[in-house]
Amino acid sequence: MDAATISAVFTAAGKATAWTQTNLGKVTEVTHQGQTWTVLLPIMDTDEVGEDVPAKARITGQLGHGGVTFPDVDATWGQTIRIVEAALTATRI
Repeated sequence: MDAATISAVFTAAGKATAWTQTNLGKVTEVTHQGQTWTVLLPIMDTDEVGEDVPAKARITGQLGHGGVTFPDVDATWGQTIRIVEAALTATRI
């Protein structure tokens, strides 16, 4: 997966209006170049001493012509902020 594809997927996730709750957290699916990509909303993580550490959004799935793959690609902090804002806007009551 090249840098342009990764950027395009995270940009699309930053505009997503549909989020689904899974056992791993909230996810959105976006389409890019005929493939469906799953992006996981970040959750708080913990370090080795149990302190809260922020995490980044991640691409966790890709469904396309060759089947399903499970990449694990982190967003940048800037992309993560836009993705979190999109999820908050979409799920706000």
